[in-house]
Amino acid sequence: MSAKNVRPGSGVLIRVADIDLQRVFYRDLLMLGDPVVDSAFWVEFCAPDGSRIILEKSEAAYLVHDVSATTLVLATPHLEAVRKELLSHNYPLTAEEKLHPGEAFYRGQDPEGNVFYLCIQ
Repeated sequence: MSAKNVRPGSGVLIRVADIDLQRVFYRDLLMLGDPVVDSAFWVEFCAPDGSRIILEKSEAAYLVHDVSATTLVLATPHLEAVRKELLSHNYPLTAEEKLHPGEAFYRGQDPEGNVFYLCIQ
């Protein structure tokens, strides 16, 4: 999706310690494609629905955690391909049917422990 399709003001900001590692994870494993903004401190992706997924580099002590306070819910048309890619890189997913009965959601964590849910778009 191109930058012109990004919905202004709609999205999630995730603070990360290792922006380079996270850029690769979100771009390649979650299959978001190339960032629309890419710098040493700010990486912005356009999700399939046009919302923004922003990674901001931070050295805050609270970033050292087992589970994040911010949770991304990503609806993707590439659900099965993303699941296979994550599993092939040892990022396990857990099925979560209780969120929306009848819909398949999968819970995972990025390399820094930030929680995300995947579902079909």
